[in-house]
Amino acid sequence: MPPIWAGRRRGLFVALVALGVLQAVLALIMALSVDALLSANVQTDSWDIAALVGSAVGIGVARWIERVVAEDLGQDYVFEQRHRLITSSVGGSDYSGSLGVTVTRASNDLSAVRNWIAMGIVPLVTGIPLIGVVVIALLVLDREIGLGVAIPLILIGAAIPILSQVTFNRSRALRRQRGRLSARIADTVMASESVRASGAVARELKQIDKQSDKVVGAAVDRAWITGLTRALTAMAASFCTVLVVLVADRGLADAATVASAMTLLGVLATPVTDLGRVVEYRQNYKAATRILGPLLEKADRLKDREQRRQRAWDKTGADISTLDFGPVNVDHLVVNDYLVDPLHAKEGQIVEIVASDPSQVRMVFSALLSSHVEDQFYVDGFDFGLAPEKVRRALVGFASDHIPLERGSVSRLLKFRFPTATDEQVADILAKVDLTETVANDEKGLTRQLKNDGAPWTIGDVMRLKVARAIMNDPPLLVFEDVDHQLDQEGLDKFFAFVADYPGVVIISTSHPELLPEDRIIWDVDGVLVEEEDQALDVPDDEEEE
Repeated sequence: MPPIWAGRRRGLFVALVALGVLQAVLALIMALSVDALLSANVQTDSWDIAALVGSAVGIGVARWIERVVAEDLGQDYVFEQRHRLITSSVGGSDYSGSLGVTVTRASNDLSAVRNWIAMGIVPLVTGIPLIGVVVIALLVLDREIGLGVAIPLILIGAAIPILSQVTFNRSRALRRQRGRLSARIADTVMASESVRASGAVARELKQIDKQSDKVVGAAVDRAWITGLTRALTAMAASFCTVLVVLVADRGLADAATVASAMTLLGVLATPVTDLGRVVEYRQNYKAATRILGPLLEKADRLKDREQRRQRAWDKTGADISTLDFGPVNVDHLVVNDYLVDPLHAKEGQIVEIVASDPSQVRMVFSALLSSHVEDQFYVDGFDFGLAPEKVRRALVGFASDHIPLERGSVSRLLKFRFPTATDEQVADILAKVDLTETVANDEKGLTRQLKNDGAPWTIGDVMRLKVARAIMNDPPLLVFEDVDHQLDQEGLDKFFAFVADYPGVVIISTSHPELLPEDRIIWDVDGVLVEEEDQALDVPDDEEEE
């Protein structure tokens, strides 16, 4: 995991240490005030009472500010890690994690990280100095009381390592069961239509209940050990008080000293009790980071690769401001161990992509548009594999019936590839795809928030929106994957007329090949099975260091 001591978090840590020291100082002032008020040998006045009340209020205010700073610290760290986690999921073409597991990682696992920082590290940073100062003060106040208080603290400190290992093992078991439950729920919800059609709702719910029962069992098992840890730390705080009472009962300390000690123990009780929670949060954190760690490292690799790609691109001096319609060339493309036939298309040509297995078309599209392999895919003379993200979106416009629409406003989704589009360009592109009336009739217009794959718009309007953003700013290459599946007859006629007249290259998969020009290129992507050695020779390694 990345360091917590970084950036603005350094200042937050310093503030927490200062708050811990402040609480310790205020606790000493409170104890001395109590001793002065109760001592027969000291003349007290209103200043002593003010010091006592002020220190009590000060400790409360310090704890309040400590909680706010702790939350800020935890949320700042989690914000950074959430960004990296989603980067590894979205930025990597090889990510294959379940939707439910991904959501669990972004919520439960990151919550465990946040809890450890805000409610684990912070009590240690503020509590340990406070405990140390209080114990030293008690030893100075009365050696017998100080030693009596130190004994329970030493014993609980010795027990914590053993309790921590058991807590870690049970936390891992619980997270494993939660991940399986999340994956099953996500898969079931996504397949809900099939479940209903098969009359299997009760059966699926029964399977979810079985997995849920395992989560309950794992959670209860963990609660036994975490509850024991918290109980022992609470007992340690209580035994500190008991030992002070026993010392007083034997006449080894006067009333003022006992009262001062009790005051310090009142301040000491909270950080000691917090140690039980710290153990729980720490082990939950360790269990979570065993899964999060590799994903966050992958995000760093993706970020580094994109930065290297940007630097390499800048060195070439390539300028996409002069981008024009040009040829498209594909060579050495291997998908599922099959070497796909090369493609060479000139500007203005239409390429129909076909395969005996429709899934092969989907995989070819995915491999091609996610390629980071050098000298494999050229658009208008630019090497797509070497191009950084901002260049790639200028080179290719893509619309697919198989990929859900992102969540966001119509305006944002429309400008996905071309964020600097003007109002005039937006109006023009809406007219091209017959969405002008749809937007005008919507009371929220371009600010309408679309979610759940385009709701509340119709499927046809969502597909038109996908086409609109693909053709925005006239990229040299347009890629359409089964777009015609969601268009009515009028939409089909206009779509294929646009495709026929487009001055750039269009690669398209369609169930209406009869509507394409007869002079189109047929690109059969079934491919030829290649041996692993041949594949290594034909295709450069996209992870190779520069």
